[in-house]
Amino acid sequence: MTTGDALVVEAQRFATDLTATVRAVVGDHVEAFRARALHHPGLDHVSVHQEPRTGIPLTVDGAPLLNLTAEYYCVWDSPGQFLAVDESAVKVYAGAKAAGEPLFRYEYTRGTTGDVPRAHVQIHGHRDALAFVMTRAGSGSPRGQQLAGRVAQGTAVPRMSDLHFPVGGTRFRPCLEDVLDMLVRELGVDHAHAWRDALADGRERWRRMQTAAVVRDAPVEAIAALTALGYDIQLRDGTVAPQGNRDRLREL
Repeated sequence: MTTGDALVVEAQRFATDLTATVRAVVGDHVEAFRARALHHPGLDHVSVHQEPRTGIPLTVDGAPLLNLTAEYYCVWDSPGQFLAVDESAVKVYAGAKAAGEPLFRYEYTRGTTGDVPRAHVQIHGHRDALAFVMTRAGSGSPRGQQLAGRVAQGTAVPRMSDLHFPVGGTRFRPCLEDVLDMLVRELGVDHAHAWRDALADGRERWRRMQTAAVVRDAPVEAIAALTALGYDIQLRDGTVAPQGNRDRLREL
């Protein structure tokens, strides 16, 4: 099996977990998530999305109200051992179809994103007070200068969707289960009887994977914490101590 084939297998496991979680919350009518290899020279890349890409219809009291879409692009992590999400986008739309501008979106980009946080929320709404502040508070940052320039040139009106709210960076960003939980609790989206357990199970899987990733980023701190719990940890003979990944811990 090639590394590309192995990546598809791992991504399909992730897709199967997503499908099971979503169906356990809103019903078996939801289209399944699938993993599909993307062909980029020198890079194994897999898309995880619904097929067909109709989104996840959400109802309140039986009436269509919202549509949720989720898409992930997966690669191997830096050591080439574990599945990593390279990019993701979870969007919530008003109405039964995923069309036009979403109400809000959770996005993540693993690579360099300039002044935009790697993990962030964007709210697509329009409030006069916020627009007023945004037109006058832009000179202190590159992103603000960019927006202020567009406003001054008359090419843009400030919108809430121009703001990127950080939500935990690469390791501590929200998962799809968190978005679904909010939609059920806050907006009363119709759901299955065991929705709480399904979301808790999915959230636990996600956080256990992220815990392992954080340990690889900060092995010294992980060893110290485990030693304090009574573990005796030693490197195997001939093994070089890992250096960790300080950049992942510092980035936005």
